[in-house]
Amino acid sequence: MDRKTQRELARLSQEARRLWEEQRDVLSHAKSVARHASHSASEIAKHDVLPRAQETYRDSIEPALARIPWRQVAPPKKSSNPFVYVLMAIGTLALALIGYAAWQTLRADDDLWVEDED
Repeated sequence: MDRKTQRELARLSQEARRLWEEQRDVLSHAKSVARHASHSASEIAKHDVLPRAQETYRDSIEPALARIPWRQVAPPKKSSNPFVYVLMAIGTLALALIGYAAWQTLRADDDLWVEDED
């Protein structure tokens, strides 16, 4: 390399170093600003937003819910019908038959494969 190119390369290297340091400073400042903004947002939420939300719930939503006539839902009655057990047995049998058919279909059958002759 000639002297002019070396000087240009040194100048570019110094400028790149300076820009890198400036970028680090900018990122450090941005991190500090973001941390401060997060802390401020948390304080605003605690002191302004949460009390307003609680007041709105207490003044508007809670009275509206109190006016609704809530009915108690009765638990489902247990059935002692033997037909239910017959249906469960038929369903279990059908599931077992489907599983057996799938197993028969997918199992390896050695007679179906043709060996390669080397």
